[in-house]
Amino acid sequence: MFQINFYRSYFNLDTDTFLQKIQRASNPLNSAFAGDEDTDEVTELYGFFWITGTLIFLMFVSATGSNILANWLHSDPENKPYEYSFELLSKSIFLFYGYNLVVPLILYLGTAFLLKFPNTLPLTKVISIYGYTNILWFPITAINFLIVVFISNKKHHLMLNFLEWIIVLISGTITGLSNITKLSGVIHKNCLLLADGDASSANRQYMTIIGLLVIAHALFTILVKISFFGIKV
Repeated sequence: MFQINFYRSYFNLDTDTFLQKIQRASNPLNSAFAGDEDTDEVTELYGFFWITGTLIFLMFVSATGSNILANWLHSDPENKPYEYSFELLSKSIFLFYGYNLVVPLILYLGTAFLLKFPNTLPLTKVISIYGYTNILWFPITAINFLIVVFISNKKHHLMLNFLEWIIVLISGTITGLSNITKLSGVIHKNCLLLADGDASSANRQYMTIIGLLVIAHALFTILVKISFFGIKV
C-alpha cells in the first residue's frame, strides 16, 4: 500500500480501452456494469481523474469566459468589467471531485456493511463509472458560450436563465441516467439475493437505493447550475 507498484494497476490503461469506456459512458442506455455481464476485470481510476479534472477546467473556463464575453458583447461601456475569481476553480474542484468520490463511497459502505450485499459493489469500479459519465457534462460548457453570444442578460435575463436551467437539467438527467443504468443491474441482483427471491421486497429495497442516488444527483445538478451557469454582467 505504501509502494508505487500498489497503485500502478489503477492507472494502467491503454488508449483503445480508454476510448471504449468513454463510448460506453456516453451512452446512458448502455448497462456496461451489470453483474455477471461485466467482463472488465481492470478497475482503473485514470479515467476518473483525467475526465473529472478536464471537466473542472472546462467548467471554470465556461463560467468565466461566458461572463467576459457577455460583458464585451452586451454591457454598456461605462459598466465595470467582469472580475473573475479563481475561487470558482477551487469550488469546481471541491464540487466535482467531492460528489464523484463521496456518493460512490456512501453507496459502497451502505451496501457492503449496512445492507451486506452478497456481491459487494467494488468501490473503485463505482468511482470509475461516475468519473467516465462526467464526459456527458462536456457539451454544455460550449453551449454556454453560444447562448451568451445571442442572448443579452441585461435585456433577456429570464430567457437566458431559463435556457441555462434547461441545458443543465438535460445534461444532469442524461449523466444521472447513465450512472443508474450501469449500476442498476448489480444492485437489483443483490437485492434479490438478500430477499431470498422475494421480488416485492427486493424491488422496494432496490427502488429505495436508486431513489437516494437520484436525489443526490438532482441536488448535485442544482449546485452545478447555481455555481457555474449564471451570467453576472
